[in-house]
Amino acid sequence: MTSTLNFLQNPLPETISELEAQIALLDEERKNCADTIRELMAREDPQKGVFFPAEIHALRQQRNILESHRQFRAARVNRLRFESQG
Repeated sequence: MTSTLNFLQNPLPETISELEAQIALLDEERKNCADTIRELMAREDPQKGVFFPAEIHALRQQRNILESHRQFRAARVNRLRFESQG
C-alpha cells in the first residue's frame, strides 16, 4: 500500500469529513489495484509462458483489504449521521 494510506494504522476518526476523505483515498487506491490487475492480465501470454499469478493474487488481496477498510469507514459515517439526528 502506498504511503498515503498510513492512516490505516490509526484508530478511525470521529468526524464525517475525515472519514469521507479517507474513503476517497481508499477508493483511489482500490482503483489503482484494479487497473494494475487488468494491466497484468492483459500482459499475460500463455503461448510464451508469461503469467503473473502471484502479483495478481496479491493485488486482489490488497483490493479486498482496502474494501474492508472502506466499509468500516462508511459504517462509521452512517453511525455518526444517525447519532446526530437523534
